Amino acid sequence: MAYKITSLFKQQEGFRTHGHSGLDFQMSDGTPLKAVEDGQILIQDYGSTNAGLTVKIKFNGGDDQIIYGHLSDTTVHTGDIVHKGDLIGYSGHSGHVYSSSGGNGAHLHLGLKHGNEFQDPSPYIDDIQNMNNPNFVQHVTEKTPEIQDKIDISSESSSIFEQVGELFNTIQLIDYSSFVEIIQQSFQFLFIHTSFLYDIIACII
Repeated sequence: MAYKITSLFKQQEGFRTHGHSGLDFQMSDGTPLKAVEDGQILIQDYGSTNAGLTVKIKFNGGDDQIIYGHLSDTTVHTGDIVHKGDLIGYSGHSGHVYSSSGGNGAHLHLGLKHGNEFQDPSPYIDDIQNMNNPNFVQHVTEKTPEIQDKIDISSESSSIFEQVGELFNTIQLIDYSSFVEIIQQSFQFLFIHTSFLYDIIACII
């Protein structure tokens, strides 16, 4: 379903005192709204003024914000971390709205802010139009090949350590007394025969 864009960035209709700070999408009350960026949530409620119940997603280290205005409800809280495709709330007509069609003025105000300056959010039009498409990006935690390699290496290392530990335990069980006795007897044998050879050489000389 395509949402009609009823007001463009910087557009100044007769009911505005200055150029529009974002884009307006005609949208029925209760339409699920999805995050179009990974980031941290900031919720602000302007009551019956401005954009009403507003959800902002801070991203790029907090320097940029995606702004969703006029919501009827939210599913997130300030400080939450969201990912592209996560549900953040539902569209509505909170705040100050204007309807040229005589309805309740339900729509989504989408804004983009860099620092203190409003930017044109048009690059996100396609995301908003497709946010409720089943094929829209869903955040699924998967092992990347690099992480998987580390996991495999870790598993192999663990197995090696276990084998070394078993070998060490086996060595500890060996009775070394017999080896020590054999070595002592060998040295005694060499000492006796060396002394005998020394006596023979001394007689010859």
